[in-house]
Amino acid sequence: MQVSDDVRAIEVIKALSDEYSRKILLSIISNSLPIEEIGRAQNIPVSTCYRRIHEMLQFGIIKPDRTIIREDGKKYICYKSAIKNATIQLNSGELKVDVEVNKDPSEKLEKLWSNVKSAVPTKAPSEDAPKILVGAAVQKIAPVLSV
Repeated sequence: MQVSDDVRAIEVIKALSDEYSRKILLSIISNSLPIEEIGRAQNIPVSTCYRRIHEMLQFGIIKPDRTIIREDGKKYICYKSAIKNATIQLNSGELKVDVEVNKDPSEKLEKLWSNVKSAVPTKAPSEDAPKILVGAAVQKIAPVLSV
């Protein structure tokens, strides 16, 4: 998907060119994590993690994925990268940024299911169509052929 908004394209480039933002994105492509764990795993100060994550949230580069509430009531928001892959091209002075959206398996399943549901015919079957009743006897299996 090509990023058509120039401001968002520049923000994607900034995030990928900044060492801390890039480390954050790479650590949350496949798993969502809270800020504290990201900082600890990537050796990034927590305050820098908060700042970079909030910048990337504004431009949709990352997204909140889930919330964890500990027994003591402390709440952690886990973040996930909204981008799986990015390609940056500069051709004859024109900047192109293409991104592949990082879809969650549940989102893929939801899309697949909605496609299956939309493929199911909604009109009533014709009189000659085979009829099968679940939990009852078969009324009509196939149309009667006359010879």
